[in-house]
Amino acid sequence: MNNDTKKSLEELIDYIKNTEDYKQVLILKEEIEKDEELKKLIDDVKTHQKKYVRSSFDEKVKEELDNKLNLLNNNKLFVTYSYHLNKVNDMIKLVKDELNEYFYEITNIL
Repeated sequence: MNNDTKKSLEELIDYIKNTEDYKQVLILKEEIEKDEELKKLIDDVKTHQKKYVRSSFDEKVKEELDNKLNLLNNNKLFVTYSYHLNKVNDMIKLVKDELNEYFYEITNIL
């Protein structure tokens, strides 16, 4: 990779890192790490998701999972974190898609 390409990529990364959404993700992630109850709930959701898949999508297990998800989705800290994280992921996806399209066009010139 040449220096101009590296510089451009670094500028893109810096742009994303300097957005308010990215900064909020970092702040909120630290807050989540300090909230033992929320961390336990997140772990419970992950455990129930695995259990649900292993149960071949049993309705009773799904009900348990849905209850945990409802609790999680009613947690303001988690919802705010998810909102900002989704916005950052959307930015990254946009850059990825644009790069893929650019490379596709370059490599498929007839």
